[in-house]
Amino acid sequence: MTLARFISRRFHQNSSMIVDVVSRDIIKPSSPTPNHLKKFKLSLLEQLGPTIFGPMVYFYSGNNNRIKPTEQLQKLKKSLSETLTHFYPLAGRLKGNVSIDCNDSGADFLEAEVNSPLSSLLQEPSSDNLQRLIPTSVDSIETRTKLLLAQASFFECGSMAIGVCISHKFADATSIGLFMKTWAAISSRGSIKTVGSPVFDTVKIFPPGNFSETSPAPVIEPEIMMNQTLSNRFVFDSSSIQSLQANASSFEVKQPTRVEAVSALIWKTAMKATRTVSGTSKPSILANSASLRSRVSPPFTENSVGNLVSYFAAKAEEGVNQTKLQTLVSELRKEKQRFRDNHVPKLVGNPSATEIICSYQREAGHMIASGDFDFYIFSSACRFGLYETDFGWGKPAWVGIPCVRQKNIVTLLDTKEAGGIEAWVNLNEQEMKLLEQDSELLHFVSLNPSVIQPFLHVL
Repeated sequence: MTLARFISRRFHQNSSMIVDVVSRDIIKPSSPTPNHLKKFKLSLLEQLGPTIFGPMVYFYSGNNNRIKPTEQLQKLKKSLSETLTHFYPLAGRLKGNVSIDCNDSGADFLEAEVNSPLSSLLQEPSSDNLQRLIPTSVDSIETRTKLLLAQASFFECGSMAIGVCISHKFADATSIGLFMKTWAAISSRGSIKTVGSPVFDTVKIFPPGNFSETSPAPVIEPEIMMNQTLSNRFVFDSSSIQSLQANASSFEVKQPTRVEAVSALIWKTAMKATRTVSGTSKPSILANSASLRSRVSPPFTENSVGNLVSYFAAKAEEGVNQTKLQTLVSELRKEKQRFRDNHVPKLVGNPSATEIICSYQREAGHMIASGDFDFYIFSSACRFGLYETDFGWGKPAWVGIPCVRQKNIVTLLDTKEAGGIEAWVNLNEQEMKLLEQDSELLHFVSLNPSVIQPFLHVL
């Protein structure tokens, strides 16, 4: 093994999976970006968003040698080049907190080899292994300038993982999903007709604030005690969620959504674990991501690309009645409606929108820093059609989202089977142990079950 390959080798002392990065290319758009599109202005929401990558990893089972890895690799690179012509800002570079210089510098593309079959990863998925299948860490220094990095990792069995990191300065999870569907459509069909062209219209609804090119963008700081933060996967199947929804219903919310019911249960049990470990009973805040796409008037199109996400906060006071499942669902629904009716209209066409959002962020920061509240952040990638991403060798066997190593963060996404939800939960070590033993939670979830399905037995 060469010194360069040894340095690029990524492994973990508690894992036998080794990932060797064997090549790194720069993929540029297949056609140069026209001069009138060279400067891409960031919208207000993108300016105020953190400088961090949004990661996703798509796993594809071996294709019985129908397409050789070398052919898959060339197809991915060629189709990525063509995709970048449509998503031209991703081939550019960030200029401070104001704009993207669409200079066609290109996107990093890594090829990697994994020393094990895909089945070994899918048997017991871990956040650590997912991290090794993306081209850089979500909070790396590359976030300051680059907007897209991709990695194709080939397993011993011929299976593949495609990992991407896309800057939240340009895209939310919906936009990342649209980019992946476009890339897959060009790879498999040579056309984006089934997906449609991306639309870059966020700046029209949310004009940029008064920032200079040297203004620092918000940065996610690494968790100081991240080695004591554990990430685990809890899976709710469709029948369990239906039962949970029935338990969570009330006069106020007769039909909780899947996400409302799952979020409320995780919030309740995490809150209980936190209070048990700390020995105190503080009020609890759940900050929930909310897409603005359908909530503004007129709504954005399905193909609008941008970071169109804000947050609403629900609060649980001390006391048994305040932490009942039905009460938490009702609180989530009430705050979601208040966000839609009161908060969103203040952001659209309002010259004071910058101060409103900054004030909201400052308030949240003060609440976290005060230590007077238990604070959780939930985000959902459900109903994004992640499992429709076919590059020409079948739909994904599984899709995973590497978690940011920050305490009290929960990410939800769909299972491959319709109606289910996977929850990636980050808590400190003591709280996680209590969560894994919580009888109410375990009644509805499977703790990190195998992803392997019958057709994957050969992997």
